[in-house]
Amino acid sequence: REGSEYEIEGDTEFIREMLDRLSLGTASAETGGTTQAKKRDATPKEDSGKSLSPGEFIRRLGVKKHTDKVAAFGYYLEIHRGVSSFTSADVNNLYYEAKIENSNTSQMITSNIQRGYVMESKSEGGGRKKYVLTHSGEEFVKSKLEASNSEQK
Repeated sequence: REGSEYEIEGDTEFIREMLDRLSLGTASAETGGTTQAKKRDATPKEDSGKSLSPGEFIRRLGVKKHTDKVAAFGYYLEIHRGVSSFTSADVNNLYYEAKIENSNTSQMITSNIQRGYVMESKSEGGGRKKYVLTHSGEEFVKSKLEASNSEQK
């Protein structure tokens, strides 16, 4: 698409899936590297038109506990970056982007599974466990967003 830039890394099947999802067709794609996809213009926009960073997203929510941050990052990945599932490495990357010290992400994911906010994905992760937010997890983050939006008004 004109004016858009995409970077997709992974095996051939994953790249084709992402190209189809982004409506780019299955043009020839190089393979290799880790299974990771980024749509550069997929980050949420603030009212001013600027992209909302993962750090700003977390600060807006006002969450303090790492279990809540991991659920929020899962939401950010699924809703704002358009991924169908995520790994603990994906969450760690968002911690890095947000310039927030991370905790034991795998343990925080396990805690969120116990809370009913995250579950294992059925998609293949190339040896890595993949996760998705549950409906309860989405509702938890949405409630934090609504509370932060009402505080800003």
